[in-house]
Amino acid sequence: MVTKNSNSIFLDVDSSIVENNLRIASDSNEDELSQLIGNATPNYPSKVVKPFPGFCVKTKELHNATKVFVNICKTDAIPPPKDVNENELLDIISSDTPGDFRVPMSIGEIRVEKDKKGEEAKVCDIAIHPDFFRKVEEIEAFKNFFLTIVFHGLEDKYDLMCHDEKIILKNRKAFGTLQMHRIQQREIDEKMGRSSEKSVLDEITGNNEGSQKKVVIETLSSSQSLTREPEYRLYKRKDRQNCLIGEFKLPDVISARELTLDLGEDRILLESSAKGYLLDIFIPYIVKQKNCTSTFDRTAKILTVTMPLVGG
Repeated sequence: MVTKNSNSIFLDVDSSIVENNLRIASDSNEDELSQLIGNATPNYPSKVVKPFPGFCVKTKELHNATKVFVNICKTDAIPPPKDVNENELLDIISSDTPGDFRVPMSIGEIRVEKDKKGEEAKVCDIAIHPDFFRKVEEIEAFKNFFLTIVFHGLEDKYDLMCHDEKIILKNRKAFGTLQMHRIQQREIDEKMGRSSEKSVLDEITGNNEGSQKKVVIETLSSSQSLTREPEYRLYKRKDRQNCLIGEFKLPDVISARELTLDLGEDRILLESSAKGYLLDIFIPYIVKQKNCTSTFDRTAKILTVTMPLVGG
């Protein structure tokens, strides 16, 4: 049973999230910095996105009563499921035959944050396409169906079992800070293109093991939550106002080979997937991308990026 404190309000989503082709000119004195150039497989690019908040579900873990907050959020980097109406959804749920209705969703990593009482709680972000989010928020049948598969998915992926009682928070669209998600196009192509793969939710109605499976949905968990933002500072030197300097402290990084740095005209995207670092920021300047240089100090564990500015 899902209880709701008040009417939810749907927020229009800015669909302009696009991963630009970003470039960096590496310092010729540091061969290792050639590794900073993005190295995603051309045939299967990935996107790093931060979903928009939607609504937050509060419940408790079954065995130890730990609070659990699940942020249902939205991004158009996730493909939408097949467009079905409420009657078609109910037919799918009640059908005794295997179905091919799949809901792609990005299941983030579980993290621990403190609530307003200072008590630790488990938090997870679930991202879906904005169009499907609209149905989930506005139509009760879609909401109950979706929340059922969300908590089945969390149980399947993390062994996180929660109480049946779940509350949609009244005045809070997300608990904590929504995390970045890396979404690989390869996994989207593969999972959305196959109907024979085992579903993460083998059976939504809970038939006994060994009985005929009714696969009505397959969740797409093709993202990785990146939760650590490195310490950094951006500044200009007094004698060089036409240049922006960025210093990024990465104490766990041993070599520049562990880093990927992409620079746009007004954007810095720095990542170390091996160490769990991700920084994605916009700057109030236009950068001369081709003239940028970078050096990594292995002793201080600081990456320094020099960015000449347009008009400087």
